Amino acid sequence: MPFRILAIFALPVAAAFLVAVLIGLFWWPGFLLALPLAALVLWFFYSRADQSVLTRLGARDLGQREGERFRSTVENLTLQSGIDHPNLWVVETEACNLAAINGNESALVATTGLLETLDVMELEGVVAHGLTKLSAGAVTYETLAASAAPLITGFQRDMARKWGTGEAGVVAFDLTGVGLTRYPPGLRSALEQIDGRSTDIAGGEALGTAWLVPPQEQRVPLDHRIEVLWEL
Repeated sequence: MPFRILAIFALPVAAAFLVAVLIGLFWWPGFLLALPLAALVLWFFYSRADQSVLTRLGARDLGQREGERFRSTVENLTLQSGIDHPNLWVVETEACNLAAINGNESALVATTGLLETLDVMELEGVVAHGLTKLSAGAVTYETLAASAAPLITGFQRDMARKWGTGEAGVVAFDLTGVGLTRYPPGLRSALEQIDGRSTDIAGGEALGTAWLVPPQEQRVPLDHRIEVLWEL
């Protein structure tokens, strides 16, 4: 894991190291600062990864009244499964989506459009999908990559996805999610409701498959996911 974290934040860490080395050419203590400075930059980016992503999404704390169903659904599923209760956030947008993020702390980020569109059983299916991603540690690297989005390459983003959700991607977590609820129609109906609606959230593109419905270029067609759930 430490190597993978370093690989994601390679550019800012390398830049800090090189700056200290260049300073060392004119002031010799700079050489002694190179490794500590690189380690400090790595710690800085890693420690604030989740907050950086939440800020980029424009997420805010979930209100008591607006998020009552969301909060109770998460509480019920975490108690039932033993999965740690994540922090809950909301993004004001008509788009329908939910992200699982995991940096210093874990969180589920729902859009207001999602909360207004889904009924209780549909919301349970969507939340279970997100919780199983968090439980498996599947979104850690994509969260880290998203927090440093301007400073990483497409290759690094692809590696973050493979280290996390892998090639199976969201379909695998559809299946583990319904294994948690034991009610495939809930998630299936949720995806049917979302199909045809906007799912894109400003500032959220770099999260990739941390979303219930990823950006277009990383997306498994919703009709395929729905068909898989019909077969259960």
